[in-house]
Amino acid sequence: MTRGSNRITLVHVAEAAGVSLSTASHAFGVDKPISDATRARVLAAAADLGYEGPDPRARSLRSGRTDIIGVQVDDEAGRAFRDPVIIGILDGVSAALSASPTSVLLLPDSLPEERLRTLPVDGVVAAGCSPALGSLRAAMAKRSIPVVTAGNQVDDIGSVGVENRSATALLTGHLRALGHRSIGVVRLRHGDVEQARTAAALAAFPDAVVVISTDSTIDEGFRAGGELLDANAPTAVIAQSDLLAAGVIRAAEARGLRVPEDLSVVGFDGVRIDGFDRVLTTIRQPIVEMGRRAAQAVLAAQEGAPLPTLALDVELVVGDTTGPAPQRS
Repeated sequence: MTRGSNRITLVHVAEAAGVSLSTASHAFGVDKPISDATRARVLAAAADLGYEGPDPRARSLRSGRTDIIGVQVDDEAGRAFRDPVIIGILDGVSAALSASPTSVLLLPDSLPEERLRTLPVDGVVAAGCSPALGSLRAAMAKRSIPVVTAGNQVDDIGSVGVENRSATALLTGHLRALGHRSIGVVRLRHGDVEQARTAAALAAFPDAVVVISTDSTIDEGFRAGGELLDANAPTAVIAQSDLLAAGVIRAAEARGLRVPEDLSVVGFDGVRIDGFDRVLTTIRQPIVEMGRRAAQAVLAAQEGAPLPTLALDVELVVGDTTGPAPQRS
């Protein structure tokens, strides 16, 4: 065996097995032209030498692929991993990649353009509603790398999501049927999803009071909900996420209001919230499925398939946080 380096390479394995370098390489491939006996001899030599297989970096150089899919998430990892929507999307992405050699690289949405131009990825799933989506798409388009959104507003550029406007209309229809006319809206941060949900709320309730939150958290729902309730007297609040809705309910209870007797509250997402024991009236969207379909679409796009424009079905879940509008003098 050549002693020029302490690192065991495929050259050493080929020498030990008494085969050519190309034959040794075939032994580590799938469906390569090599007999079972020769493959066994090469793999046995590799095991004896402690050689674990070809360097994936070299394979990447030959194939032009990294076998990595990026997933764009919030810049603050802690916040991203507290968001059940992002967690669900990541679960779906992982499920889609479980049978493939592809790995996942988390990408904070604050990456500058020069960093985006050199990311070692074959495609990207943009999870949630990042304001940096446009920059990501532009940078990846220059490299012909596919980007598919999961959980954003459905568009014709590459997306898997839900029709937020029609989904919100299910909530407004439910509230109108209960007699509610005085409505407040706790809106998410600016973006296409928030615009669609707000437009649907205002189409049904043009006089609704809108308060903008800074984040989709229970604490922010408590703050924004308190601001809304202190300045107005709505009979119902449309919160644009379940986390915000949970915060609104806590703000109402802190002010002595009963939910739903004095105030109805609806959310959006259909997620489980730790420590929240109410059955929220909400829109349940197929979050894990969105992540799974988006990752599958990225893999398919690498083989020439077109990017999807896919709106998945949602479900109106009627819980114990909505009731008939209270009669007020």
